[in-house]
Amino acid sequence: MHTLNQTFLDQIQNCTGPVLWVLDEHPFDLHPSLLPKHLQITFLSNRIDQVNALKKSGIECLFSDFDFSVFDRSLFEAILYRVSKEKAVVHHIINQSASVLKEGGLLYLAGGKHEGIKTYTDKAAKYLNCDKQIEKLNKDLWLASLHNHHSDQTKLDDKNYSELTTIGTNNGLTFISKPGVFGWNKIDQGSDLLIEQMPEFIKRQNISDDLKTGRVLDLGCGYGYLLANMKPYGFSTFVGTDNNASAIAAIQATLAANDMEADIIPANCADTITDPFDAIVCNPPFHQGFSVENEMTDRFLATTRRLLVSGGAALFVVNAFIPLEEKAKKYFKRIDLLAHNKSFKVIRLSGKRPVFKD
Repeated sequence: MHTLNQTFLDQIQNCTGPVLWVLDEHPFDLHPSLLPKHLQITFLSNRIDQVNALKKSGIECLFSDFDFSVFDRSLFEAILYRVSKEKAVVHHIINQSASVLKEGGLLYLAGGKHEGIKTYTDKAAKYLNCDKQIEKLNKDLWLASLHNHHSDQTKLDDKNYSELTTIGTNNGLTFISKPGVFGWNKIDQGSDLLIEQMPEFIKRQNISDDLKTGRVLDLGCGYGYLLANMKPYGFSTFVGTDNNASAIAAIQATLAANDMEADIIPANCADTITDPFDAIVCNPPFHQGFSVENEMTDRFLATTRRLLVSGGAALFVVNAFIPLEEKAKKYFKRIDLLAHNKSFKVIRLSGKRPVFKD
């Protein structure tokens, strides 16, 4: 049975010019040996895990917040794109495709009906001033092809995707974000609840005595709300990490706005970070439908355990329905509920358990 990526390859077999392959959260499940040798294919992703996975397999991939301005106009004969979960991202990529596709070049869009593929296809056809062809690949997936005719139509609403915007101030700090960052246009209530617990967190006696001169990590930093709010507590070193290029751009802007220095590291759940931390703060990307068995929970907890110094502690905020405490027992001896309301809870983790190999 053909995968979508194999189907994409079938569409470009007759191309002779450069091709752009855009990757978001959907994995690239194709062996590099299957890529046509006669074609110049540029891979582009906003996710560092995608970039690293492709590089590991021998494929170069650009890490970018879907910035097409680095490409010459009318460069590509075709663009391949499995639509993203976020509407603003999809609209942004469709908008930019018009400038980097040749006249008559093909934009291939794939996605499920529940992902809005038919609506995106209709919008793209209008914007590119072309007819549309769309076919059903299986019960969950459709493939559309659209010819670019460089129309003067109004661009799709991408919420000014490329713009960094001040979204609010709090505790004397300014926060800057952009579309593409989770919860990008508001100050998250859960993160706010976590920050309210910081004085109590700092005072706990079994945190190492030199915590205030130590290192703090914001794991999954987003636009930097948690990390910026660590500034008053006197840590010597601030580090933020996120998987998403939008978040990396946003947190750098937030830190600059607050005259704050920090190391910002693109990484998949801190997988490339090795130096330990005295404290870790985290508002993980869990959402409705999350299960305690979900592998993402283990990944965040295991990373936290790995990166904490022996006397350090972590502060997590999660949705109230998420049973993080139960899962954390595998990794930590002390699990303290510091705050709880109808929507969120803040949990302190300390006392690392030994790691046992199977």
